[in-house]
Amino acid sequence: MQIHRARRRLMIGRRLMLAAVPALPVLASAASAKADTTDLVLNCDPALVPPMRHAAQRFYASRGVRVRIFPTGPGLLLPQLARAVQNDLICTSRETVRAAIAAGIVAPDAVQGEWRNKLVLAARKGAGAAALKGRIAASDPTPGADMDGPAIVGRMSLGQSAILGVIDTDEVAFLLLGGQAAAGLLHATDVRANPELETLMVVPDEFAPPIVCAVAVTSLARRPDPQAFAAFLVGAAGTAVLREGGLEMPS
Repeated sequence: MQIHRARRRLMIGRRLMLAAVPALPVLASAASAKADTTDLVLNCDPALVPPMRHAAQRFYASRGVRVRIFPTGPGLLLPQLARAVQNDLICTSRETVRAAIAAGIVAPDAVQGEWRNKLVLAARKGAGAAALKGRIAASDPTPGADMDGPAIVGRMSLGQSAILGVIDTDEVAFLLLGGQAAAGLLHATDVRANPELETLMVVPDEFAPPIVCAVAVTSLARRPDPQAFAAFLVGAAGTAVLREGGLEMPS
């Protein structure tokens, strides 16, 4: 019970943090600083962290270069990079990448890859389809999320008892594992990262198409050869790791 309370306080703290992001000071600037390490820095959507972390481990094993991964909500990625924080690559939705190109943070020819992260309705293993009639947790349309979860669930007309709006899919997974929600709207990568969960159904494209993401080296890159990690992700070894993590490749 104490663990659940602590996690709840953490979730509330994250809500307050999101509200305060515009006022946060710039803690690290690399616009003119020279890198003193060969470690690469990748900012990516929180839902992409598990597969990207596994890919980074494989990359380190083969190249000896670490990739430091920083989860960043889709709506917070560009405001953060606009402050010239230390960064070499981003991996996020195509929509956010296009906005980064428009802002001059990413060059149009620097964008690589195309992976689909499907939205799914999931529950604890063994719950069965009956969970869809209970309380469903879904991400509110906040800067930390990449969807309007309650709207998606509402359009599907599942006959659920209630829709619980939360900050992001990390909190959805937490509520499912703790039993506070019967089912939840998650990314395929979220389910793959939580072995205690299982997919009940894939959200049909007419309600919410899969999120298409890509990787790109940014104009903030100051470390040697960040393109090497981007090339790894789109190569055979990286593709296998990302597929294992729940991402789908275009046919």
